[in-house]
Amino acid sequence: MQHLDEVLELSRQRPRGPLSPWFETRLREQVGAGLFLPPSELQAVGKRLVQQLAEYREQAGVSTAVLGMSGGVDSAVTAALLKEAGWRVVGYTLPIEQDPVETERGVEACHALGIEHLQLDLSEQYHCMVAGLGSLDEKLRSGDTDALRTRRGNMRARLRMITLYDQAHRWGGLVASTDNFSELGAGFWTLHGDVGDLTPVQSLLKSWEVPWMAHAYGVPESTWRAKPTDGLGIGEGDEAQIGATYLEWDVTVFAVLDVLRRNPSLSAEQIPDVLCAGDDPVAVRAIAAVLRRLRTTWFKRMNPIALDHPKSDRLSMLDMIDDRLFRPAVLRDDRALTSFSGEIVALGQRLANELADKKIRVVTAESCTAGLLGACIAATPRSSSVLEGSFVAYSPSMKIDALGVPDALIQERTVYDPEVARAMAEGALQRAKGAGLAIAITGVAGPEPDEGKPVGLVYIATLHRSGTPQVTECHFSGQPREIVAETVRKALNLGLEALD
Repeated sequence: MQHLDEVLELSRQRPRGPLSPWFETRLREQVGAGLFLPPSELQAVGKRLVQQLAEYREQAGVSTAVLGMSGGVDSAVTAALLKEAGWRVVGYTLPIEQDPVETERGVEACHALGIEHLQLDLSEQYHCMVAGLGSLDEKLRSGDTDALRTRRGNMRARLRMITLYDQAHRWGGLVASTDNFSELGAGFWTLHGDVGDLTPVQSLLKSWEVPWMAHAYGVPESTWRAKPTDGLGIGEGDEAQIGATYLEWDVTVFAVLDVLRRNPSLSAEQIPDVLCAGDDPVAVRAIAAVLRRLRTTWFKRMNPIALDHPKSDRLSMLDMIDDRLFRPAVLRDDRALTSFSGEIVALGQRLANELADKKIRVVTAESCTAGLLGACIAATPRSSSVLEGSFVAYSPSMKIDALGVPDALIQERTVYDPEVARAMAEGALQRAKGAGLAIAITGVAGPEPDEGKPVGLVYIATLHRSGTPQVTECHFSGQPREIVAETVRKALNLGLEALD
């Protein structure tokens, strides 16, 4: 398999020896499934990244990017893509007691790519910072524990970023981030030390896609063949700190994602057993290392952690202003329209799995959730075999016309009534002949009470074709979006109960 051989070669795995049996089997499966993109698709990815960088440059009105050229492959690929997209790229080598060989690779990459190069040795400034903070904690100056080395390494990264942001301001440009997808997952980066304004390679695998891009876009071979290091003096290279090679890391992350898609309710403690690596000690150690790093670095991937204001969703309001009025078109992202929390995704997958196993299709009849329950089920990999359809009956007239809810019932009891929910479920199942289960929702999501009914009052009805309707009265609190989310979560759980 030529593609597999290319992955092993460019990932620097071959010189380390063969993969262990578990990793070899998994890698073959993943290559066959297209998770490690073949060169033809990577060419398209590269062109798309360059196109997006060019669009951002034109739409945002900024054309200069500065970045630290560490001597590693990630910064070199980032610089190459920006240069290809027509940016003015200024590469900075910023050694702090760094191995001169790494610094020279950074200089070599700047010259090979034809970008501007500037150098500033920050060792003296770093020593001043350590001395200053050492007055608060004497151990920081000379201690040799992992924690102290990490603290000093973070100081180096943040000092470099201070420099880069100053220079970006000088040139009227921005700072380019150089972290990749594998490092993002491993938490192998410093908050406010590696995070810039624009991150071209953050979606690329360190093991295969980054070195492929490096080879394709003219990065010197000495750079993409070099041993990955953090350049911060923390440990003996990236992979030694991670506890796995980058190829093993990427294979393991894909394997974890695969088992979670199959069974989203798994806990982190159950993952190793499900991955069935018990007879392969290399894989057992690597899986444990991957899960450990994911567990201890999750907060970095959602930084800064923002809490909602108790009275209004102010953050989304500000985001709407930015998106509608100021944000460049290339950055507008509609994925949030169909995104759900991890717990709701897991419940949706569980319901889809149960429906598929029992060969039952579901129909939803929704009022206050406006189709989100159906959208959640539709977002699962097995949706085409389990979702019959959805009725979005928001107004009373739609409940009457589309679902056959008696007008007299609504006039007597309002639409916020258990009998209305029951009638919605019955009407949906009568009209959706291919469905065996109906889930109906009606309620007051807010922000104000309606027809004398309080905010958060929701009725959810489930009806199995072989049974009788079951209606659950719910009382949720919070803002409308929180009530809607709780309603979808509860409806998915009730759907599971109806199948049991």
